[in-house]
Amino acid sequence: MASSPGATKAHFRVLDGWRGVAALLVALFHLNLYSAIYPLDFVRNGYLFVDFFFVLSGFVITYSYADRLKTLDDWGVFAIRRFGRLWPLHVVVLLAFVAAESAKAVLASRGASFYLPPFTGANSLDTLPINLVFGQSFGLIPHLTWNPPSWSICAEFWTYLVFAAVLVVSSTWLARFRFAALVLVVLILAFSVLILILFSQHGMDASYDLGFVRCLYGFLVGHLTYRLFQVTPKAMLDSRFPELAMLILIVEYLSTAGRGGTSFFAPLVFSAVVFVFAFEAGPVSRLMSNRGNDWLGKVSYSIYMWQAFIIFNFVDRPVSIAEKITGRVLTTTEGVSSALGGEAGKLIVLGGQVLPIVATLLFLVFLVAVASASYYLIERPGQKLFARLAQWRWRQSPASARPVGLAR
Repeated sequence: MASSPGATKAHFRVLDGWRGVAALLVALFHLNLYSAIYPLDFVRNGYLFVDFFFVLSGFVITYSYADRLKTLDDWGVFAIRRFGRLWPLHVVVLLAFVAAESAKAVLASRGASFYLPPFTGANSLDTLPINLVFGQSFGLIPHLTWNPPSWSICAEFWTYLVFAAVLVVSSTWLARFRFAALVLVVLILAFSVLILILFSQHGMDASYDLGFVRCLYGFLVGHLTYRLFQVTPKAMLDSRFPELAMLILIVEYLSTAGRGGTSFFAPLVFSAVVFVFAFEAGPVSRLMSNRGNDWLGKVSYSIYMWQAFIIFNFVDRPVSIAEKITGRVLTTTEGVSSALGGEAGKLIVLGGQVLPIVATLLFLVFLVAVASASYYLIERPGQKLFARLAQWRWRQSPASARPVGLAR
C-alpha cells in the first residue's frame, strides 16, 4: 500500500502475509490430487478463504481510501486505479487460457481426443466478452467460465465501485447527515446477507450466480472491522492469547462449516481474525514477520489467478497423457466434485503416501514461481500504467483535491 505524496501510512505486514497463506490454501482446495492433505475438512472447506480476501479487502481499502473519496472525480480516479490493479493480470491469464484452448483445437484437428472438445462448455468463445468486462458473477452465465476463480475478481471490482459511490454520496448529497455513510453501508450489508440466505443453494459457496452479493457482504464487514480497529486501543490486544485463539477459531470453523447455514458466518469469523492480526501484537505475528511471508503477500493475487491454469495444464493434462501412454488408470470420478470443473472434475490418485505429498509440494512451489514472475512482468507494469492514466485524469480535472494513492 502506498499513500499520497506527503503522507506515509503504516503497512499491515502480517495481514499481507495471511493473504498469501490464504491464496495457497485456496489452491490446495482446488488441487484435485489425492494425498493425506486432500480429505482434511479444513482443506475441503477452503473455498471460504475467498471470504477472507473480501473481508481483508474491505479493511485495507477503507484504510487506504476512505478519507480520499469525497467527489465524483475522486470516484473516477479510484475506479481507474482499481481497474488497473485487477484487469491486466485477469486479461493475460484469460489470454493464456485461450492460447491453451487454441492448442487443443490444433491437436484435435490432427486426431487427438480430449476430455472436453476445444472451445466448448465453460471455454466457449461467446463467454469471452462477459469475462473481459468483469461480468462473470451476476448470473449472466449459469456456470463458471474460462478461469473459474476470476469470478471473485469481477465481484470485487464492482464492489469497489459501490463502496466508493457510498462514500461520495455521503460526502456530497448527504453531507449534512453525520452517519450517512454508516447507515448506507449497514443497509447494503443487510440486503446482501438477506439475498444470500434466501437464494443461495449451497451456503456461502456462491460464485457465478450470487458472487457479487457475497463479496458485498464480506467487503462491508471488512470496512466495519477497520472502523472498529481505528477506535480500539492497541493495549487491549497486546498479549499472546488473542492470536492463538484466532488460530484455533480458524481451524475449528473451517473444519466444520461445510456448505450449510454455518458457512454464512464466514465473513464474521474472518473479521475477528483480521481485527486481531491487524495489531500485530502476538507470537504468531512475530513468527509471520519475515521476508517469505512478505513475498507471499505480494504475489498472492498472481497465485490466486494462475492456480486454475496450472492445475488444468500442468497437472490434469500431463496425467491424462500419462494414462493414454501407459494404459494405467490414474484418475477416478467416483464421489468427486470440483469447483473448477473440466478435467479437474477427476480426482488424481497416484497411490502411496509420499509421492502425492511430494507432487502437492511441487505444485505449490511451481505456482509461487509462476506468480513471482507474473508479479514483476504483469502486475507491477499494469498498476504503473493505470496509475499514470489516473494521474493524467486528475490533472485534467481542476475539481480534484489531490491524487489518490495506490493501494494493493
